[in-house]
Amino acid sequence: MKKGLFLCVCFFIAFSCLVYLLHGRSMNSGEKCISCHKENLPGLFNQWASSKHAENDVMCIDCHGAEKSEPDAFEHNDVFVATLVTPKDCGNCHDAESEEVSNSYHATAGEILDSNDAYLAYVASGSPAVITGCESCHGAVVKLDPDSPNKLAAETWPNSGIGRLNPDGSKGACTACHIRHSFSKAQARQPEVCSKCHLGPDHPQKEVYEESKHGNAYYSNIDKMNLSSDSWITGVDYYSAPTCATCHMSATKEQSLTHDVGQRISWTLRPIISVKKDNWEKNEIICRMYAAPATELHLHRGITTSSMLW
Repeated sequence: MKKGLFLCVCFFIAFSCLVYLLHGRSMNSGEKCISCHKENLPGLFNQWASSKHAENDVMCIDCHGAEKSEPDAFEHNDVFVATLVTPKDCGNCHDAESEEVSNSYHATAGEILDSNDAYLAYVASGSPAVITGCESCHGAVVKLDPDSPNKLAAETWPNSGIGRLNPDGSKGACTACHIRHSFSKAQARQPEVCSKCHLGPDHPQKEVYEESKHGNAYYSNIDKMNLSSDSWITGVDYYSAPTCATCHMSATKEQSLTHDVGQRISWTLRPIISVKKDNWEKNEIICRMYAAPATELHLHRGITTSSMLW
């Protein structure tokens, strides 16, 4: 009798565990986020649902989760989260990319906020103009406000400037190029991402590209660019035209992908008269993919002349 009762109890416990695992399992924090956002923020949810993050089970809490001790952490539905996701956070998974960004010109773009140029902008135009015209691209020093629902001060948030100075000490904003919450490779490879900031009379790269043969070829053949390719090697995965990313970041047969956008620059335009950087020869490999053998004449005469005109 006792043996039969013991077996019945064991069977009941095992069956209950099985039902719990298959049907009655309580949702973890990540699943709770997804369930709520799907109902209340369907646009954001669908962006995420179609992303590589969703495909690899990277959930809201994996990026926005925070320790209670973090300066911008706040309690939200019984867990501590942070609105601000920094390169340091992204580096938990994308460590190589995070390191490259931290060593790039992009990461230091926010340092202009301490320059005479920024001071002049504040004096001449006031804070609203600076926020729109300077900090939206260069980045802001993100300030904290303990009375704000998400601990971030309204005067510096939202901001996705490429050189944003974050409370955790990191520099930059991955979402300046990888727009949340789809984080699409195809979108990040298109010149429109760069032209959000690289435009206007003081840095007219957008206008120069759009009027160039490169831009003409790109916009005429965008459907042939294979922008969603995993490898996206020029001359292999596509060949119709180069984008900004092609020259400054993307993989070639001889070069690996980099997130240090200054690594391949041959010329520096900072001096009054432009000069070539060290090791400039290796930086022109990508040009020869599209313009050999006339490349040398273009590089040595054309760019120098253009730089002098600017």
